[in-house]
Amino acid sequence: MAKLDFTKILNESFIVSKDILKKSWNKLEPYAEHEFRQFTENAEFLASLKLAGQIGEEELAARVEIQRLSLKNVLLTIEGIGLVAAQNVVNAVFSIVQKAIESALNIALPFGAV
Repeated sequence: MAKLDFTKILNESFIVSKDILKKSWNKLEPYAEHEFRQFTENAEFLASLKLAGQIGEEELAARVEIQRLSLKNVLLTIEGIGLVAAQNVVNAVFSIVQKAIESALNIALPFGAV
């Protein structure tokens, strides 16, 4: 019976994890940057309206709350995409371990949809 090469499994797992997460972040970064910039610009605009006397304290608070909720939705979207990326990492690492065990121990691990 062959032994598992844990160093190889770890290295392959780190490489595939880094690749999946980096690709996910590269897709998200421009979106997140745009949305954070937009939030900042909107907050600045609302503050200028208040300073100019065009809106009152209540309206300022209501509009800032709308902006806060909007940003929260953006972050929830990013979180959801991150969860998909995490599941992709789990699947990839499981596949690496599964292949190593099949090769070394000649036994198949059940690999169902997670």
